Amino acid sequence: MGVTVLTLTVLLLVDTYINTLPFLRLLPRPFRLWTWQSAQVLVCLLAVALLHRLRPRAALLELGLGPLTSRALGFCAAAVLPMVLTYGAAAGFQVHLSWSDWVTQAVTAPLAEEVLYRGYVLGQLQRRAGWSFWGAALVGLAPFALGHLYQSVRAGHGLWGVAGVLAITGLGHLFFAWMLERWGDLWVPIGMHALMNLSWDAFDVDATALGGTQANVARFATVGLAIGLTLVLRRGQPGWGETPPVSRSSSSYRD
Repeated sequence: MGVTVLTLTVLLLVDTYINTLPFLRLLPRPFRLWTWQSAQVLVCLLAVALLHRLRPRAALLELGLGPLTSRALGFCAAAVLPMVLTYGAAAGFQVHLSWSDWVTQAVTAPLAEEVLYRGYVLGQLQRRAGWSFWGAALVGLAPFALGHLYQSVRAGHGLWGVAGVLAITGLGHLFFAWMLERWGDLWVPIGMHALMNLSWDAFDVDATALGGTQANVARFATVGLAIGLTLVLRRGQPGWGETPPVSRSSSSYRD
């Protein structure tokens, strides 16, 4: 019960409070965004470290942040090819991103969102509190989708546009959660999230996550390819919820 309460409290704190801290308003916009996103990661690390009395390295492992492997990188690079090739060809392979956009889309945004919604919320509810995968995954669905609602507001979407953005981002949350469940490695959803973001924004596909027919065909081709490769490569391997969480008594997790 204590794990569940703390998990939901941290989710509420990060989603509704940290980005309103007064000192953030003094920073230039990119740095304000990066500070907020970095704070999400730090809060999650502190929460698991304090609750489970873990040292820094063990706290990272608790969130799924083990060593980054070439296997994870290769999988992500292969799975995202349908999006990269389709969007790149449509844009003449002309990239439309500033350096700050590269940092946000490739590093800070996917890292912060995956740590909070998948590594932390999914991991704590499923592996520590004993929730089912779908029960734990559904907890983060609404806040993750609503966190992207600003895109529809900025683009002036009507009801169907708003519903479309919420549906796409909600499905994205479940997809990334399933990636973590099957791989047991948070770097896989982080890598997929980063490369999908980059291919979308670098080739200026759409101002929101909605996109048109061609964009979504390529996106769902990437999702389908990622799922298919995962079912082949991870066949017979234990899922995230089936592996024991980090223990203070486990020597392999000690610093």
